[in-house]
Amino acid sequence: MKRTILVASVMLCAALPGVQAWASSESEAGQAMTVAVGHSEAIEPAQAGEEAAKKAKDALKDKIPDVVFVFDCVGGGPEGKQAMLDAVARHFPAEKIYGCSAYNAITPTGSAGTVGVLALAGVRVDAALSNLDGGHEACGKRIGEALKPAAEKNKDRGQLLVLIGDCHFPINQKLVDGVLGVLGEQFPVSGGAANGGLTYAQGKVHTKSNVGVLISGHFTCGFAIKKAETTEPMDVVNQAGLAFKQAVGDRTDKLQMVFAFDCGGRRGQMKDKRPIEVDQMNEAAGKAPIFGFYGSGETGRDGNAAPAKGVGYHICVAAIFKK
Repeated sequence: MKRTILVASVMLCAALPGVQAWASSESEAGQAMTVAVGHSEAIEPAQAGEEAAKKAKDALKDKIPDVVFVFDCVGGGPEGKQAMLDAVARHFPAEKIYGCSAYNAITPTGSAGTVGVLALAGVRVDAALSNLDGGHEACGKRIGEALKPAAEKNKDRGQLLVLIGDCHFPINQKLVDGVLGVLGEQFPVSGGAANGGLTYAQGKVHTKSNVGVLISGHFTCGFAIKKAETTEPMDVVNQAGLAFKQAVGDRTDKLQMVFAFDCGGRRGQMKDKRPIEVDQMNEAAGKAPIFGFYGSGETGRDGNAAPAKGVGYHICVAAIFKK
């Protein structure tokens, strides 16, 4: 397998077994970030992808997206997922679409979405997809090595590595170890494990792989991780509100969006109180959109001074602020 870098629509190739990498044009990173979210609860894969993507596209208006994240729980196996992604690609360039399968998508509309779409404009995006040859730590190392040149080049900008894929808890810690072993212990990482292990890169479904999407731009981040001490539904719900409040603090005036990487186990523990979780998220985020999914493991930082770690039965939050 070869490493592939896409820069200003020109493809360059260099040998790097087990990993593929793509980079956006440098000219795409000089503006303020624009955030647009779409949501669907439709069952049919193509219909759900179409509906969520159209809402995100309409919200983005005339901005050109630099990356599009898709989290979903549509049925039909890999074929159904691909039909959903193809529908999203009717609104956004397929080469900018990344994501993974989930229990549900999380958006400002709610946490019962079959498809959630997030489009970001005004950022630089570098991405690396690696297979699992040699295990998850080796996979993380390859992702880190592929992204290291971009991370070093953009070290004076805000950075967030969204790390997602076939990394069910507790193996997600090995993946994080591999990435941080290359990029450094304090590198900002957040993400989650796909339900069912399906990873999306360049608008295509991939199995037995993980992807790191490095976002760089004029922003700063705030992080939090929370886990309930009991399985009482409202105790589980309230951890989301606490995590959002910790990550956001008193900076709602500068808040652009919040990633929420939540646990599928927590999803079940909340029972019929689950809608309240999104209410608390939205309240803490103010006017800024939230976006994420319920997965099979979470990655994040317990505050900005802590290294990223892979966990389970937690909610991991990454808030992005105007710099």
